[in-house]
Amino acid sequence: MEKNEVYDYLAKVYLDKQPSSASPVVKKRQTPQARWLALFLIVPIIIIALAYLFLKHPQKRHTPLARSLQLDTGNEPIKIKYNFAGSNLKKETYSITLSDLNAQDFQELEFKARRCKGFGPVHLRVELENSLRENASCYIKDINNKWKRHTVKLSDLKEITRRDDLRRISFIIEEWNAADKDDCVYIDEIRFVKQNPEG
Repeated sequence: MEKNEVYDYLAKVYLDKQPSSASPVVKKRQTPQARWLALFLIVPIIIIALAYLFLKHPQKRHTPLARSLQLDTGNEPIKIKYNFAGSNLKKETYSITLSDLNAQDFQELEFKARRCKGFGPVHLRVELENSLRENASCYIKDINNKWKRHTVKLSDLKEITRRDDLRRISFIIEEWNAADKDDCVYIDEIRFVKQNPEG
């Protein structure tokens, strides 16, 4: 046999056998690859869906079980500084967005408050608003320079007919309600609370 004929013969034998010997290997590798591909497609979709639900309603997930639902206001107390003597402002407001919070199962709003200086009385207006733009408010009287826990009964805020979609809570200091026109108020540990079944 000539050298070229040997090469042609080997090439023919190799090429004729390759499809039959290669096809089972390809079939064996397709199954794991298809599984991995499905896994890589499905897992991120599940993670994205869970992350969306968690971010859209971060506080609703604990509503049925927890006795209280504390709002995250950061590591420092809220500070509402006001100076009505040096400006034309008639009020200072600090608002927290609640993102349609479901507070239907809670009966009270609690928070701690104190003044910076404590000269003369100051009254704080607390206002809630829901997604229907219904709002109601009440006054917390005589905040002094020592921390004190205050309670607002949600049933007293009768202008709000639905509490399953609260969108904002505001703390307001009004010029006519502050004896000292230049001061500040600290607010901390804001939470919605369920009353004890016995009480």
